[in-house]
Amino acid sequence: MSQPIKTYADLCEERERVKNLLVLQKQKIKDDWKDLREEFLPVKTALGVVGKMASPDKTNPLLNAGLKIASDLFLRNFILAKAGWVTKFAVPFVVKNYSSHLLAEGGGGNFLDKLSNLFKRKRKRPNAHADKQKDDLNSDLSAKPTPPAFR
Repeated sequence: MSQPIKTYADLCEERERVKNLLVLQKQKIKDDWKDLREEFLPVKTALGVVGKMASPDKTNPLLNAGLKIASDLFLRNFILAKAGWVTKFAVPFVVKNYSSHLLAEGGGGNFLDKLSNLFKRKRKRPNAHADKQKDDLNSDLSAKPTPPAFR
């Protein structure tokens, strides 16, 4: 406020100036908040991953039971058989929790496909070239012949 208000017109002008200032400050606050969100996005992502490791997904109890059994049998008894007791407790806990989130989010199909592809052997067919020639010959024979033109 640079000048004292003496008339009603001065009051209306000051009111408009304050309203405009309020709109500008609200927009500045929104922009600052957006910038803070973008700046802390890596922190949010990291906390999300830590949260997934700390608590299991509770949407599918059957999946959680299977993961618990698998992690107990496979990890504790085979992979971590000679590890210390802290490792035997912590690693299966983290793997079970994180994998329950991965499989519950719909990544189970992709995960299982990748796992099955890992164990499949790729077999080369010895007569692949001969099969291609046979397919080409069959496609040529299946085409309908055109009748000869009569004059």
